Amino acid sequence: MFFWKLVIVVLIVIAIMTFIEMGLRKVLKIGKRDKTRPRYLNKVHKWGEIGLLIAFFFSYFVVINYYFEEEFMPLWIVYFFLVMQIFRTIMEWIYAREQKEYIFQLLAAIFLLVFILFATYTNWIDKLFGL
Repeated sequence: MFFWKLVIVVLIVIAIMTFIEMGLRKVLKIGKRDKTRPRYLNKVHKWGEIGLLIAFFFSYFVVINYYFEEEFMPLWIVYFFLVMQIFRTIMEWIYAREQKEYIFQLLAAIFLLVFILFATYTNWIDKLFGL
């Protein structure tokens, strides 16, 4: 049951972020993202994200299971996405500033930060997951 609730929360966050991006692309008059462009801008970007994934899995299975309570686990995943968004924002800003894609990455990071703060202070994640 925990897994399905987590999937629903993640899908809702992704849907909200997608609608925000679509609206901002219209307001800022920035075209659709180039589908032919590779996912990673360069080797630093690629290996940086791989390193973050490895660090996340290591910390999730080692640190979380031994040092934190289970109530912290749902937000740990959102924290990971926040760190990943900040990293992508920096990479887009440094290496592809002219495409202005970093604006969307930055706004996604801000949205995730607001989501974390809202979830933390209202405790609705705890109520949803029964923690």
